[in-house]
Amino acid sequence: MTRAVLDTNIIISSVFWEGKPYEVVRNGILGKYQIIISPEILEEVVDRLRNKFKFPEDDIQQLVDILLTYSHLVETTSKFDVVKDKKITRFSNALLMAKPTT
Repeated sequence: MTRAVLDTNIIISSVFWEGKPYEVVRNGILGKYQIIISPEILEEVVDRLRNKFKFPEDDIQQLVDILLTYSHLVETTSKFDVVKDKKITRFSNALLMAKPTT
């Protein structure tokens, strides 16, 4: 099965708009591919929704529940600092921990 690591911007954009990011998340939920996220990415999504967008706590929890139900959560046991941008590093670590399926 194809797997896709979703970053914070894709997830948040899918909440507010029905464009390409929405379709990416929707298709993952429908099982067209497996969504991969990490605790760090999930934490960043929650933080941004709570602090930047003042999203209601109940709605944040509902999104977290949906993501945890329809995604594969990868623990980033190895930390790679290959770039200076910490946002990209969170994404890269999740990508590297998502081992290929056979």
